Amino acid sequence: MRKKKKVLVEFKAVGSFLLIILLVACAGRLTTYKGLWVKEDNRISLQDGGPHQGNWQTRDVAIEYTYQQETQNLQISGVVKLGGYLTNGFRTLEYLILDIYTLDTDGIVLNSELMLNYGYRRDLDFVGEITIDNQLALPPETAAIAFGYRGRVSEGGGTVPKSGGGDGIAWEFWKIPGRKPSE
Repeated sequence: MRKKKKVLVEFKAVGSFLLIILLVACAGRLTTYKGLWVKEDNRISLQDGGPHQGNWQTRDVAIEYTYQQETQNLQISGVVKLGGYLTNGFRTLEYLILDIYTLDTDGIVLNSELMLNYGYRRDLDFVGEITIDNQLALPPETAAIAFGYRGRVSEGGGTVPKSGGGDGIAWEFWKIPGRKPSE
């Protein structure tokens, strides 16, 4: 009888551990930006047909893109470049996640899609050209798209720096939709 209880307790412990791992692994897809707002200067108005080319840039990231829209589908490709202060001041790209948002005419996010999940402690001297090539379905009300990103660079070192400790300097950078200011 004791052995059965011990096995049951061990089974519950292993099951709980696996559930926690699963939740952590899926946490990135649980974040949604639907309903949030994108400033007008960060929106890219869509035009039918194509190909259409453009350049979107912030201090952190520059994206040279080409897109082609056919009915409710968008084919988009391009090159992502990190800002000079990131590549000159740090040695390691911990990660870079690039999202694309479909927007209505007011800049409200209708949907978000992961475009790129890049890195895991890559030496910035060897990163080279980061390319994107994605196709996505557009919601019927789509008038524009926008890019967003999250990333982290560090000076390297032996371990990933932790809050309040670690053996290196790290810098996190991001651009995500926010709340529309009250009028």
